[in-house]
Amino acid sequence: MEQKDKIIITGSGNVAFYVYQFASLLGYEIIIFDNNAEMLTRERFPLASELILGDIVENISQYLITAATSIVILTHRHEFDEAVLKTVIYSPARYIGVLSNRRQVTAYFSKLTAMGVGDEVIEKVHAPIGLDLGGQRASEIALSIVAEIQAVKYNHTGGFMLIKSKRSTNEKRDELF
Repeated sequence: MEQKDKIIITGSGNVAFYVYQFASLLGYEIIIFDNNAEMLTRERFPLASELILGDIVENISQYLITAATSIVILTHRHEFDEAVLKTVIYSPARYIGVLSNRRQVTAYFSKLTAMGVGDEVIEKVHAPIGLDLGGQRASEIALSIVAEIQAVKYNHTGGFMLIKSKRSTNEKRDELF
């Protein structure tokens, strides 16, 4: 039986909200972890499968992560990003992405290397997160994140579309009319 695609979002701020919106449109099962009761509400995230309030790192360490899971790490002010990354780095998740700048990414990866995490494991982490679409608003960043998750899901690079000479036999398309 095929597992349902899941997105785990750590954090419930603006980028997380828009990742949730786009993931909802694509039919993902969405699980959101945060320690902020004011932001992590059913009113804000009505279609989420689970809202898990409390210690983000402890809670995610006890959560079942499968090969059909994508993890988006974007905690408030990056407070728990590094700890969450260390917790999920060896999981079978299809995608692990961290919203961060290049300086933070370098620091995270240096610490992981110092802990003995191998390059092949570190290379599966997407950081900074998202495809380079050029946007800077929260909704645009979220779009680039979900686009990257989709690219990884379908084993594509996320580049520009090219005219194909032969149509793939495993393409899934919605009816247009």
